[in-house]
Amino acid sequence: MMIKEFLRQLNEKEEGDIDLDNILGSDRNKAVYEKWIQVFSVMNPMSILTGLSVVVNSMKMAQRDEVILLAYVKFMEQNMKKLITDMSSLPKEFQKQIKGEENYDGTMFN
Repeated sequence: MMIKEFLRQLNEKEEGDIDLDNILGSDRNKAVYEKWIQVFSVMNPMSILTGLSVVVNSMKMAQRDEVILLAYVKFMEQNMKKLITDMSSLPKEFQKQIKGEENYDGTMFN
């Protein structure tokens, strides 16, 4: 229901007028939302091990949270593969930036 309400507000309101506080409702939902914003902020596809270490050592995670986080890591890995495969379609400045990073071999677990 929250996603449907978010989409409804997105379609009906001006940009920036989404009432996320109302959509999330309970304090528990707001805390979970903030927790995941923190987790996603720490994660970096080019240094996944560092990000995971920070998350595991600084946040309390239930088993379900860990499953969700592992799914997010897989999502990032798949997107990195797509990006590397389709790099020629990126603007030149992004290509140079990506080529300057460590060589990426298709896995985040080196």
